Order: sequence, then C-alpha cells, then structure tokens
Amino acid sequence: MNELVPTIPTLPVPLKRRAAWDGIRLEHCRLTAGELPEHRHHEHTVLISLSDGCKGELRTASGHGIRGTQTKGAVCVLPSGLAHTAQLDGPTEHLALYIDPSLIKRAASDSRLSGRFEIVERYLRRDPVISSIGWALLGELDSQGMSGRLYAESLANVLAVHLLRYYATVGVQPERFTGGLSAAKLRHVTSFIADNYARDVKLDELASVAGMSSFHFAREFKRTTGTSPHQYLIKFRVERAKALLAENELPLTEVGLRTGFSHQSHFTRLFRRLTGTTPLSYRLRLQT
Repeated sequence: MNELVPTIPTLPVPLKRRAAWDGIRLEHCRLTAGELPEHRHHEHTVLISLSDGCKGELRTASGHGIRGTQTKGAVCVLPSGLAHTAQLDGPTEHLALYIDPSLIKRAASDSRLSGRFEIVERYLRRDPVISSIGWALLGELDSQGMSGRLYAESLANVLAVHLLRYYATVGVQPERFTGGLSAAKLRHVTSFIADNYARDVKLDELASVAGMSSFHFAREFKRTTGTSPHQYLIKFRVERAKALLAENELPLTEVGLRTGFSHQSHFTRLFRRLTGTTPLSYRLRLQT
C-alpha cells in the first residue's frame, strides 16, 4: 500500500470514490469535521478543493502548511513522502490526484532535464490546468471510464509536464518538436490502431510504434492529424461499429463489444456524440 497506516482512528469519511490508471490515481472524498492523522504517500499529491467555507488547517513536516477558510478551486501540491495532517472545522469535499514519481522522472528525461530536481510544496488559490485535469478524470470516474485508458494516460502526461514546469525546483520547458509525425510514422500508428482498436490500447504502445516518448507522441499526433490519440481511436471505433450495424447480423451489445466499448451505455453515448443518433436508430434508418 502507498499510505502509511494511521496510528489513531481517522475522521469519518461519508464519501470516498477511487479510480486508477498507469502512473496516476484519483480519489474523490467528502470529509466531516475532525482531525486527519499524520500520514504520507509514496506518490506526489495534488489536492483540489471542490467546496467553499470550511475552516481548517493543513500541517506538513516541512513546517509550512496552510490555515484559513477553504475556497473552491484552491490547489495544494505535496511532494512524495511529505508527512502531513489536517484539522477540519466542518464538512469539506476535494479531489486528490496521486502521481507516481516514475511518471515525473520520465517526463523530466524526455524534457532533457539534467541534474537534480524536486517537486515542491505549494498552495495556490487557482490553477486552471490542474483543475481541468482533475475534473476530466472525475468525469472518467463518473462515467466508468467511457473515454478509455488512452484518455486518462494522456491527461496524466499533461499533468506530469505541468508539475515539472511550475512545481519543481527547476522550471522545465520540454523539448519542442515542430514537424509532427512523418508520413511513415503516422501510417504505422494508424495501422496499429486498425489492428488493435477492439482492446484497451495504451498510450505507451502507440508512442512505441512511433518511436517516441508518450509525452511527445500525444502532442505530435494531434499536430499532424488535428485530433488527439484517444479521439482518433473513438472515431475509428464508431466508424467500425457503423459498418457492423449496416450488416444487420449482430446484436447491438455484440457490436459494441467487438468495437472496443466495454459497456453498452458507453457505446450508445459515444456513438450518439459523433453521429447524432443512437446505434439502434442508425441501423433502423439503413433498413428503410
């Protein structure tokens, strides 16, 4: 386990929901008044406030911390291994993002960062990038992973680079590629997607096919195609589903499963989003 086991009982937690992907995990919590015992995490921790008005204090082993009244959208970044405790005077709600240090190290290596660096403890009233990533991952939790692994891993990479740029001892400007993917690399990647669209494709797999790091690949793929890797994959799946629906042989659930949609509800919602109609209506329209 990543967390140390507290030596005293924790305060009541009316709600705790979790999701995890490669390199990052998410917790959505509602807490009541009380004291959160001292604990630490192996991962770097990013806390995003989702509510207003709770008075309290966050204390850290560094001697810093923050005290005052909670404001929605406030962000707290705690480096890996930093012990911390909290005192809450009322109910509160927050998102916690836990980023594996190995993901940060890979981002630093791909950014050609030499020498020693550290993620630092910081408290901000707002960080739109972190908030947007947190809300997007919460949406994935709410929808049971509708957009898929590729989407969450892309967000994790964006967050890793953002932390290096603005929350590290040395601000990093990642190496820039300006030409996009070559025609050959793009062909290899799209062929790989065509052969593997029915399973849960990983960002690292696509990057490996292109011979690039995942941090550079996602940006250069969008520069070349005008769409992100996960959006391209979803569009490809929907086009394949349209072809199977036209054959009028398979049940709708089977069409969804064969085209990489793990839940029928995901299939219906994403199909409608891209075509303006449901799979059933699309099939019936072809039959008239």
